[in-house]
Amino acid sequence: MNRRIITLILALAVCGGASAQQKQGSGGCPDPYYRGTLGRKVIDRANVRVLYAWNAENIKDMNTYLDLGQLQVGKTCTKYCSLFMERADDTFAQWEKTHPDAGAYKKDLGMRGRMSGTWSEYQWSAIFVRGDTLTEWATMPYRIFHHYRYSEPYPTMQWTLHNETATICEHRCQKATTHWRGRDFVAWFTTDIPVRRGPWKFGGLPGLILKVYDTDRLYTFEAVGIEKGDFPIYQYPKKDYSLTTRKKVWKLQGDLNRDYFKAVGFINTDTGTLVSKPKPYEQLEKE
Repeated sequence: MNRRIITLILALAVCGGASAQQKQGSGGCPDPYYRGTLGRKVIDRANVRVLYAWNAENIKDMNTYLDLGQLQVGKTCTKYCSLFMERADDTFAQWEKTHPDAGAYKKDLGMRGRMSGTWSEYQWSAIFVRGDTLTEWATMPYRIFHHYRYSEPYPTMQWTLHNETATICEHRCQKATTHWRGRDFVAWFTTDIPVRRGPWKFGGLPGLILKVYDTDRLYTFEAVGIEKGDFPIYQYPKKDYSLTTRKKVWKLQGDLNRDYFKAVGFINTDTGTLVSKPKPYEQLEKE
């Protein structure tokens, strides 16, 4: 076991409690390997990254996370994405180099986490923030034959600060609340690290957000490690991600989770009818 893995395991043992949210929706099967993994390029480097458990059943066990996210703080941008996915990309890129004539790839190349065989936008999208602009690179599941990207002004969240404090990852944190895009959220931030960002699209507080969740407890992101080092910030080829709008991406993500078969137009070849298997789904952003 190498030193970096040992450090992460120790951090996980120190930094958290537990939560029990389940993955929602029915977003279909992921198929990441035609999204230009081999063409990704380094656009910046981070000297700090913050690791977040997303909807962990046991904060000390990475196998119970729906995802292990990472916030990379670079010189020109920040990026939030899945560390599980990035490690899978690394594994796939290496496999491609050693199997150039395979003609197919293994379906399981480094994927980790609870329900790793099911697509979710919170694991498969990457969020870049440069200045006042946020760009989501939205990787879509199998049978959606385009990936998408859009830009919008970095969301303005009107936070209310509270006197309550808590310790997360050995940092004193203060409570803040906001109503944003249809949901009420609670965040815990630390001024020890003067980065006005957090997981996913959250930010705008006078310090780093180490934990954030909605009051219905459907979505929880909690820091489990803060690392210093030299971390590449990757971007996929723009040609593999069609430029569109947030509204179109948001609607498609909701449709895929509520009824994947209907969203991709899946036809029952025996009957010639559209297959529909709707399931309840609550998006993090309700509007």
